Amino acid sequence: MRRLTALPLLLLLAACGARSHLADGLDAGIERPLDAAADAARPDAGERDASADAGPIRPRCARDADCAEGVCRGSIGDPPRDLASIGLFCGAPEPDPSGAPGAPCRERASCDRHLCAIAGACVVPCASDADCDAAELCREVWVTTSPSAMERLTACTARVAAPESVRVAGPEPGPLLDVPAASDVLSDLRPGALVIWRGPTQSEPLIERVLSRTAAMEVLFDAFAPREADAPAPAWGIGAATVREVVTLLHPNGPRSPPPRLGFEVLLSATTPGPSERIVLQRMAPGDALDLDVYLAGGNGWTSRDGAPPPPLTEAVEALREVLAPAGLAIGEVRVHDVVGGLRRRFEMLTGSEGLLGAPPDLPVLYRLSAGARRPAVHVFLVRFIEGALGIASGIPGPHALPGTGASGVAIAADLVESPAHLGLVMAHEIGHFAGLFHTSEADGSVFDPLTDTPECRAENDLDGDGVLVPDECGPFGATNVMFWAGGGRAFSRQQAALLRGAYDVR
Repeated sequence: MRRLTALPLLLLLAACGARSHLADGLDAGIERPLDAAADAARPDAGERDASADAGPIRPRCARDADCAEGVCRGSIGDPPRDLASIGLFCGAPEPDPSGAPGAPCRERASCDRHLCAIAGACVVPCASDADCDAAELCREVWVTTSPSAMERLTACTARVAAPESVRVAGPEPGPLLDVPAASDVLSDLRPGALVIWRGPTQSEPLIERVLSRTAAMEVLFDAFAPREADAPAPAWGIGAATVREVVTLLHPNGPRSPPPRLGFEVLLSATTPGPSERIVLQRMAPGDALDLDVYLAGGNGWTSRDGAPPPPLTEAVEALREVLAPAGLAIGEVRVHDVVGGLRRRFEMLTGSEGLLGAPPDLPVLYRLSAGARRPAVHVFLVRFIEGALGIASGIPGPHALPGTGASGVAIAADLVESPAHLGLVMAHEIGHFAGLFHTSEADGSVFDPLTDTPECRAENDLDGDGVLVPDECGPFGATNVMFWAGGGRAFSRQQAALLRGAYDVR
């Protein structure tokens, strides 16, 4: 197989001299299962909850169809068992209509079935996609059952959580992902679109090539093409892969993106063969507000108090707000979710490297905690440590408005940042990647973004000859930009700001 040379660097590196290298082949990464201690259903040390559910034994179920009467629901009378499958039984739902399926929630008692996914929505149990509506997928979600326990079930979750101003086309059948690559034709992306292909859960879909559909069949992108040291910035920036399960194509992502004309042909492959589905997002009206779902997964030891962010996180969000405001983007609602028990211990230290992007193997599992979300947002996961990085965006861009995939978010090593203000800058950088922004200049000064109004810091600025361009060497050449490879900047260009506002999770 040809060597992959054109994948973008998605990591905000922890040290200036740190590098991320791609393996020569397409490594089929296998997600790490829960360890032995996690697999064993462990009774929680907390007291048993007293509720109206305690009483006669009721029929167990996995979905509503299993129940001759009532619905399949959870019980708050069972003792919490961290990392176990949650107990479900057939019974009448609670009469409170505000806790209907899909309603926002923070705790189990808010939902008529006592099932509140950590992503913040009341859910309905399922055994397969056939138990859900066409706009839903049956996926694993996690429910907090005590301050130190989370239990899992499969539930109907929204495929797409897009703002009202975004039109959603699909899902439609995509190509069969395999090696060699399969073709998919995009006939019309006007006036602009984000195309998302979702493959099997364990797969890493890859955009190998993009061709015009004109008579010349011009190659517009080739992930395996050798890169010249002094090559100009690409006209169309394409992130060939994400962390897991999906791959994205944003058009346009700069003033020099090729016109759609007759459309494009995209050649896609994957590390794990299987079918794919294609979803196309198109914006019908401008947006100006971005909501955040922040998951406290061990970073700085932070926890929320009745859903309120810890004070240092509030400071970080204010710093983020100050950076995004000149770009015309406001921070809207900030929702905080506590990851507790064994999942917190599992995710707080993200180590190892696998797959196309060399990401920690637990990272896509962490991103899937967003399954169940039904409101548009960027999902931000705060952990203690990420090997080799301060932050990782799942892709450039990520799968906007698609919660619950192995690429649905950004992760930040909160313990490695210097202050809440610094955390705000790291959040701005990773959210920029997720929106579709590349580094203005990479560390060696040989790769640049596709925009025409961002400064380039080239290799000749490497004054000490160590092969790494640091901010002191790139001051007037982009070091003050938020998307400089080493981070730390506070400014976005006009073209970057337009891309941020055009992201398909902005409302």
